Amino acid sequence: MLQHRSMPYRRLALLALAAVMLVALMSACGKKEKETVIATYNNGGQVTDQDFEKYIAFQLLSGNNQIAMYASIPQIKEQLVKQYIVTKVLGEQISNEEKDKIKTEIKTFKENVEKARNTQPELKTQMKENNLTVGDMVNFYEETLKFQSYYSAKGDEFKGKVTDEEIKAEFDKAPSDFNVVTVRHILIGTSDPNTGEELKTEEEALKTANEVKAKLEAGGDWNALAKEYSTDTGSKDNGGLYEKQAAGGWVAEFKEAANTQPIGEIGEPVKTQFGYHVMKVESREEVTSVDKLSEESKDSIKMELSSTKLNEFIVSEQDKLGIIVTLPQEPSASPSASGSESPAGSPSASGSESPAESPSASGSESPAASPSASASAQ
Repeated sequence: MLQHRSMPYRRLALLALAAVMLVALMSACGKKEKETVIATYNNGGQVTDQDFEKYIAFQLLSGNNQIAMYASIPQIKEQLVKQYIVTKVLGEQISNEEKDKIKTEIKTFKENVEKARNTQPELKTQMKENNLTVGDMVNFYEETLKFQSYYSAKGDEFKGKVTDEEIKAEFDKAPSDFNVVTVRHILIGTSDPNTGEELKTEEEALKTANEVKAKLEAGGDWNALAKEYSTDTGSKDNGGLYEKQAAGGWVAEFKEAANTQPIGEIGEPVKTQFGYHVMKVESREEVTSVDKLSEESKDSIKMELSSTKLNEFIVSEQDKLGIIVTLPQEPSASPSASGSESPAGSPSASGSESPAESPSASGSESPAASPSASASAQ
């Protein structure tokens, strides 16, 4: 529920492709000699295959590996082309004052690229193989900053229009999501969050969880046992503590236990997608009406509602551009790639999901939306 505002379309699962394969893919793309128009849009705008390949190469060299990965999937490539056009066009709509503000940042970026190219042989080689000049890099970066400025301003505009009635309606959908809970937990994970490698079978994890529960009930120290057993790197070093968190930021099973488990008791192990959690609810402030919401929670609701409106707005603006994409026929990708939404609308977006109801961005199998995003009731 409580998520930071994300750029549009950010819902596609990450793909496990090696970086070396991406470099090879981009290098191969950069060797084409004849340009082909792959998209057109209003007022004579067009994008060639080489324009787009340079854009993807820029993303890769900027560390945005996810978008570069997506470009190899035909079903998603079309959306990436549209995203590129939307970024270019909407970014130009910012004020001259805003454009002036980013000039210094662009200048610094250019200097950094030139320095890196001259001191990092690998970067120089990759830029050459992809026909990517310093000027190209600067232009793509400028488009990125302009779109970010546009997106941020529009987000603030929509956030300012969220009404008290809308906040109440969102709250009324799931009031218990806004309960403010302090919990300790020790996660006995079934798989490594970084590699996916199995750590324990479910039976083994449950057995270990019950052993940990027994040790805690016998007076065992949370700090010591969390360090010894927990696979949640976000909390194992502080006794498994998540303090004053909005319950709605946790996965369903953990949220349910946080909202219902007797305070001060160690409950039965709770099974989630991450493994088994040995939990103790230390405090719970129930938010029974919207007027008891903290300002932080109200702001989070505003963020959520305005983000939805903003994403809808971006899509509607895209539709107005009359974009026609004519990509060359390519082999179909795997079935798992089809039907997914396209990646982030911002060229600078990392592609990572909001950590809500998923492992944290650091790779920790925290059940929390964001361990640092505390909320307190008034």
